[in-house]
Amino acid sequence: MEKRYANIKEVSAYTSLPVKTLYEWASIGRIPSIKLGRRVLFDLEDIDRLLASLKRDTGQCDRMANKILDDVHGSNYNAFCGHTDTISPGKGGEYV
Repeated sequence: MEKRYANIKEVSAYTSLPVKTLYEWASIGRIPSIKLGRRVLFDLEDIDRLLASLKRDTGQCDRMANKILDDVHGSNYNAFCGHTDTISPGKGGEYV
């Protein structure tokens, strides 16, 4: 049987977040928690969902960066290669 609930130190190790941050987030309701007397427990399924919701969409960042670079360097600029994606036919297929 898999462990479903974890104490604050275990969640800190699981998420790499400081214990102090977890206490603060639990007290303001940013992270779901269960208070049993002086103990604070966390449902690991809730923690996984929370972390998944905080994950950044890297595709969105790439699109935004390419749009900015297109505006600066002209259309078809490739941020990863540092050149436009047009090939010069007279130079042996080299990028222009």
